[in-house]
Amino acid sequence: MNKILVANRGEIAIRIITAASELGIQTIAVYSDEQDKSHCIGASETIKLKNASDFLNPQSIIHAAQSVNATAIHPGYGFLSESTELAEKCKLENILFIGPSASCISAVGDKVSARQVAKKAGVPVIPGTEDSVFTPDQVYAFANKFGYPIMLKARDGGGGRGIRMVHEATDVPDSLTRCLNESPSNQVFIEKAITNAKHIEVQILGDSHGNIIHLFERDCSAQRRYQKILEVAPCPSLSSYLRASIHEAAVNLARHIQYNSAGTVEFLVIPESSEFYFLEVNPRIQVEHTISEQITHVDIVQTQIRVAYGENLIDLGLTQKNIISNRLVSIQARVVAENPLNNNMLSVGRINEVKLPQGHGIRVDTWIQPGCVVLPTFDSLIAKIIVTGQSYDDALSKLKRALESTIIQGIETNIHLLLAVLYDSSFMGEQLSHVRINSIEKNMNAFIKVAATLRNTPGKLKERTVNKKISAPEATTAIQFKPGDAFNVELSDPSSTDVDAVHSFQIDSISTNNFPDQFVAHIQTSIPTIKNPLAIAITRKSAIGSSSKLRRKANPRAAATEIGSPVTGMIVEINVKEGDRVEPGQQLFVISAMKMETVVQSSTDGVVRLIYASANDLIEGGDIVVELSRNDSKL
Repeated sequence: MNKILVANRGEIAIRIITAASELGIQTIAVYSDEQDKSHCIGASETIKLKNASDFLNPQSIIHAAQSVNATAIHPGYGFLSESTELAEKCKLENILFIGPSASCISAVGDKVSARQVAKKAGVPVIPGTEDSVFTPDQVYAFANKFGYPIMLKARDGGGGRGIRMVHEATDVPDSLTRCLNESPSNQVFIEKAITNAKHIEVQILGDSHGNIIHLFERDCSAQRRYQKILEVAPCPSLSSYLRASIHEAAVNLARHIQYNSAGTVEFLVIPESSEFYFLEVNPRIQVEHTISEQITHVDIVQTQIRVAYGENLIDLGLTQKNIISNRLVSIQARVVAENPLNNNMLSVGRINEVKLPQGHGIRVDTWIQPGCVVLPTFDSLIAKIIVTGQSYDDALSKLKRALESTIIQGIETNIHLLLAVLYDSSFMGEQLSHVRINSIEKNMNAFIKVAATLRNTPGKLKERTVNKKISAPEATTAIQFKPGDAFNVELSDPSSTDVDAVHSFQIDSISTNNFPDQFVAHIQTSIPTIKNPLAIAITRKSAIGSSSKLRRKANPRAAATEIGSPVTGMIVEINVKEGDRVEPGQQLFVISAMKMETVVQSSTDGVVRLIYASANDLIEGGDIVVELSRNDSKL
């Protein structure tokens, strides 16, 4: 009996499990954390991995498959989806790998080798290095020849990781270090930056019988930090000539390497001059495959499974002349657990309530439900809201309404930022002709202001009143603090009998009253050494696993001397030690969230008084990492 082990999690695991089950194939879901098992619902069996790193370990996935007698492995996207090693190990162990052949992955999975393949296939490529670079001097030499700006790219990066645009020589050392660290293989290459371009990609399907077709293109130009947030299929602003040229180039490249699965060929496109350049090949299913499915009515995941089992695209009725879009337009919005109003800080914790949109032309792919916990270990994507309409304007209208009626409580999301972008007719209007890769970044401040207004004015959205009352935890409604309330708090050494350790506190004024999630107030206290009134802020820590340590939050009023983490993630390195003198702009520590590194610098001069974390520590956003003193002595 055929049994597919799905070596992934989240919404893509559910998507694969559903597709395979509809084909009558049994499925095995894997998970590494008891708090992250919602994707296992619907699978025939489940198996627990030892830890999250096993998702990236080909041998661990092979062992998991063998332990349940799985006959095939589907890697989804991310993780091991582009692993030549996994594909080869599957072949050795007589397990079917549902994806392209190892030779196809090897040819295009590495961005440098993919450039070479594109050249041989006659596809235009951007000027760049043919080998990896490891030193700033190598980068300077390239920039001296081609000029700034340039792009540093991890050979095996993805999802915006390992990519930095460099505008001047002084930015080279740090950008190179960050890209090298974000690359799994620690290899980086250089390309000349193509500015003011659109990001267009072509969905392709191939089989083992030499058949190659495309399912039209997607406009993925709406990006933040090279991560896609909105995608549209097909692109409504391409000329017929340019559209046909891009399709032909994608198919020619796929045919050149005998591509035999679902995949995507990506291009940088300048519509005004009808120029386009090869960007990369993604030899796997992609996050945005959904909108290509919607406009063509082709189930890409099922097709991917069927061709892996040896079926012929022609026998499946999938020939190029049979692929029509019916003039439909589909748009996908990626809802992520991030707070755009706070530097896109990752938001982790338990989801209390979920209300997803419904209606004609609306599809939602998600893994979340009430009670789910968003962990900092994995990607921040929590839902994909996909709409399909008779025209671009029709789809745009549907998406606005769909997002307006979406409610996710317990964590922060980017829904208000998505709406701010969609509401901007000068940005999303005129068939997307103005949207380029850097468009959102250029207008981010304006979008953030609109997003803040939407967030702080619930009446702007078709949301709440009743839903807020229903979803509020009982503890919130049962405790009502008000000014004048007084209570005793005992702070003492358990080995002491000192009665003076019991102190009285009285609430003076309240600015935020959302206990136990958040409570901010001024209080009077009987502690003689403390000047009244005293500011108090209570914030409930998020559920990020039982192993997380209790850490002190940085005081916002002491921002210059108490340096907290801007994101929830893992400490990569601490660059100072206690007693060190630091200057403004000096690097203090590096933290990684979603495999992207953030460098935190000092905003003032001073002496390192205390360090509260070490490399590999998991910390929440706002947790204090380094404390400075303004003088040479430790207090």
